[in-house]
Amino acid sequence: MPKSTPADIEGVDFPSSLNNWVDGLPDDLLELVSKIGKEGGGVWIVGGSIRQGLSGSIPNEYDLTTNFRPDKIMRLFPNSIPTGVDYGTVSVRLNHGSKLFEVTTLRCDQEYLDGRRPESVIFGNSLLADLERRDLTINSIAVDLSRQKLYDPFGGCEDLQNGIIRSVGDAKTRLSEDGLRVMRAYRFMDQGSAGFWKPDKELSQALPSCQLMLKNVSKERIWSEFRKILSGHHASKVLECMSVDGTLNTIFYGSKYVIEGQNNLTGLNAGDMVEARLALLLRKVDSEKLLRSMTAPKVVINGVSELINRFTHIPSCDEEKQLRLYRAVLGNRLNLQLACESAIDTIGIEDVKQALVSLPENQVGNKALADGNWLLEKTGLEKGIKLGRLKGWLHRIQIERDLASLEQIEECLQTLSWEDGDPLGWPRLAWP
Repeated sequence: MPKSTPADIEGVDFPSSLNNWVDGLPDDLLELVSKIGKEGGGVWIVGGSIRQGLSGSIPNEYDLTTNFRPDKIMRLFPNSIPTGVDYGTVSVRLNHGSKLFEVTTLRCDQEYLDGRRPESVIFGNSLLADLERRDLTINSIAVDLSRQKLYDPFGGCEDLQNGIIRSVGDAKTRLSEDGLRVMRAYRFMDQGSAGFWKPDKELSQALPSCQLMLKNVSKERIWSEFRKILSGHHASKVLECMSVDGTLNTIFYGSKYVIEGQNNLTGLNAGDMVEARLALLLRKVDSEKLLRSMTAPKVVINGVSELINRFTHIPSCDEEKQLRLYRAVLGNRLNLQLACESAIDTIGIEDVKQALVSLPENQVGNKALADGNWLLEKTGLEKGIKLGRLKGWLHRIQIERDLASLEQIEECLQTLSWEDGDPLGWPRLAWP
């Protein structure tokens, strides 16, 4: 590999803990680094991928920094995307459809006057200055592949070994520069399989005093970080810290929230865990209004609202009809709802879970046997509300009684008083 321009700081040889990380580097990444080096540029892998490599895991993404300006990177790699050229960032790819790597020109940020973004960005040639402007020591590590050197001017490797979250330089200064760094500090406390890492004393003291800086940050950026926190392995511990520091109160605009129950949520994937944690937190407030104000996606807002509306409305463990209806209506959200009910310790939920495990599947599944055309033929009704509500009524009966044929459905139809009465009052396939 061609030697790239050397860094302006002393490095150390690759530690053995990076061996697997080096072996797993993508070929496209190696070609990218080689091409910049061959052109006489400096290029270093930075940030999260090194942190993950030192911790023994293989990253999914790799970020790089270089002394080349964005326009030169675009000329070298014409298939790239200028994702943030004002801030020096280009998403580099060797060919159309190939993997993207974020490459950012070395920077020296100027003053942060509004707690959101630097007033201006000056491109530089100093790796040290670039690392110095980063938020946490564990994110301020760089690697030169061509020289097999690791650069760690702020002790990030030692903090990784000790499981400590620490700011680069003065904690209050770092957090005040960009309010989002408050959220990032909480997120990095959750190190997944490596455990929950506590901030050092200085950062611990800075977080409560700087959390009001979040009011200067866009709602979209806050939501993005908060969603990552909620999906984390140790989210309950992070949320507890955010609650004690007053940060939850800030991002929820003073709305009351419930912290209890978070420790009890288990067995859900990351997406479901986001909805479940939000539902537990916001079960005493207007969750839809609050989440809209936080710019949460509609699918999340609706999912959280659905969970909350069903809280504590569980079937009787001795009523097979109720159990079948509950299972059919909730469908693929059944386990999510049950996890939430267990977390808030709904009375009788463990008996219901056991009853559902023992309950045989419906003979023909949950799909309605009687469609609209069949009902038109049997009843003579015209298309409209009455026909639709009758179809829903029969579907509910099919589920509750585990009917398996249209003949059985027709027998039920003959017993229903569907010719009279208000169809809006007829039973539906719904829970509760």
